[in-house]
Amino acid sequence: MNDNTDKPRQTLTITRKPATAGNDTTTPTGGAVRRSGKRIITRAELPNVQKPGQPKKSAKKPANRKPRQPPKPKKTPPSDLRARELSDSLNAFAVWRTRQPLALGIEKQIFRHIAAHQLSASKRVVQKLLHHHTHNRAYLQAVGQGGQRFNLDGAEAGAILPGEREHAGRALAAMPQ
Repeated sequence: MNDNTDKPRQTLTITRKPATAGNDTTTPTGGAVRRSGKRIITRAELPNVQKPGQPKKSAKKPANRKPRQPPKPKKTPPSDLRARELSDSLNAFAVWRTRQPLALGIEKQIFRHIAAHQLSASKRVVQKLLHHHTHNRAYLQAVGQGGQRFNLDGAEAGAILPGEREHAGRALAAMPQ
């Protein structure tokens, strides 16, 4: 059989020792309390502690802050660098430099130029460059005057149509001054 059921259980009781005059001293104002040789300090005795019921004091922050760094310059995307390099290379052509009206399908001539000079430019870079070039005020004014379109080498490549002249005029009117 089980031994545990035959024996009664013992209970544990904790009682406080009676206070003696030499052992505990408490002050009614919340002062220090001594118990068994240890000193206990209450909140009221601490010099820089917020007392209950009083508003918080604002702590001053140290003045040794680091000065703000200027923002880092934005990095230029590689496609913009390639477009700039290609534009500089195309400035060798007077038609490009003076922003004369370009022939329709000029992309093929630009790609031939890229291959001949071993430049690095994607189709998107060429399209971005052409958009920037053909939406320039000087280029739109040249198209608006009418006349001929030109290849990169300066040879004439067809006339500017009246619809193209009107489109250039509308684009110029929509541009901010």
